[in-house]
Amino acid sequence: MAVHINDSTIFGNSWTTAELRDHFEESAIVQGWIEVMAVLAETEAEFGLIPENAVRQMKDVIQTLVVDQNFLNEVRQGFEHSNHSLYGLIEALQHRSPDSSGEWWCYGATVQDITDSHTARLLMQMAKILDDRLDYLRITLCELCTRYRDTPMCGRTHGQPGLPITFGFKAAGWLDELDRHRQRLKQCNERISVGQLAGGVGSLSSLGAEALTLQQRFMDKLGLKSPTISWTVARDRLAEWLNLLALLAAATDRIGHEIYNLQRPEIGELSEGFVSGTVGSITMPQKRNPEISEHLGTLARQVRYLAAQMNENLVHDHERDGRSWKSEWAIVPGACLATDKALALLQTLLAHLQVHETRMRDNLLATNGFIHSESVMLALAPKLGKQSAHRLVYKVAMAANEQHRDFKSAVLDEPEITAVLDAEKIETLFDLRQSTGCCAKMVDRVLAIAKNKEE
Repeated sequence: MAVHINDSTIFGNSWTTAELRDHFEESAIVQGWIEVMAVLAETEAEFGLIPENAVRQMKDVIQTLVVDQNFLNEVRQGFEHSNHSLYGLIEALQHRSPDSSGEWWCYGATVQDITDSHTARLLMQMAKILDDRLDYLRITLCELCTRYRDTPMCGRTHGQPGLPITFGFKAAGWLDELDRHRQRLKQCNERISVGQLAGGVGSLSSLGAEALTLQQRFMDKLGLKSPTISWTVARDRLAEWLNLLALLAAATDRIGHEIYNLQRPEIGELSEGFVSGTVGSITMPQKRNPEISEHLGTLARQVRYLAAQMNENLVHDHERDGRSWKSEWAIVPGACLATDKALALLQTLLAHLQVHETRMRDNLLATNGFIHSESVMLALAPKLGKQSAHRLVYKVAMAANEQHRDFKSAVLDEPEITAVLDAEKIETLFDLRQSTGCCAKMVDRVLAIAKNKEE
């Protein structure tokens, strides 16, 4: 039975995607280690370190091997007996290898040579999956930016209405951030695609005079870059990857949290698409909860804390340190699975997002014109000076607020203001179409950049 939530029969789909779970399930990881060991043996035979006939027999073993539960149980027993991470697997392979061919599994290599190289290949595959997800999100966000480029809504600071913006402007901010993360993903991919073949202490002393050439050949076969020097205790590549995942997950959380807040009935400007049959509460039948938006926050918190744990593991002792290294086996899969699920959920959320334009406009009007106070102040500033204009508008706004008056009528009744601004000018200052600044132009800039990247 499942112990971790990722493997739960009931809840697992809320924490991982089927695609990525297939990459990280135990049988796939073990199969990946075996493939790396097979490539190592093939490369070593080319350099005369192990018999070619043995490699042929080892390949025959792999072709018929089924990494099923029985095989995994055998590997587990070997691990429990030896308490060594890879010994049980090597023993299981040796038992299946004819003649003396089983003697040559993992010749001259150490556990991290196998596991780090497999991890590098796995993360390269994941980078492609995440890039595809970000591409789909870019398309969806471009559509939102275009459709709502000029749709006015309240811009809020400190949780309170500030100045008018457009919803397209808000969506463009999401798009721009995700595009930066996509750039970071491509840059990080260059650094995580480095394999490991270093031997016991990193010196490659076990692989002969042509060890560096052998190393390069091994990496070429795996589709990885060759390391300049052993990185068994230099885990900055993985720390960078984990922190990138934290950034990606936090971006999904930021967007989800905004939708969560704007779905509040008292605001009501956005809402998650509703699927018939969805139950918000077993005690309050009327509830339509922002389930996806909330869950993005749950997933992002997991990733952030796993990234923090990975940062703790950057400090190692000497040339190998199991305390720090082995915890990666829990950290990396958990963060990868949660981030991928978060991006997949965000795509669903945005693709079915309901935008309530009328409510956005109603909320602007509900500010009773106070949202235009900056426009009035700046119109007065050339004549009165900015600070004096601020004091005047502040006085009028506070008085109107106490008297429950709308701001425009208070402005029109203030002699100090009407001495500078006529009624026609004041009217234009309260025109929503003129109050969103450069929002639409900035949307256009973000869309232009996104289009160039697409091409």
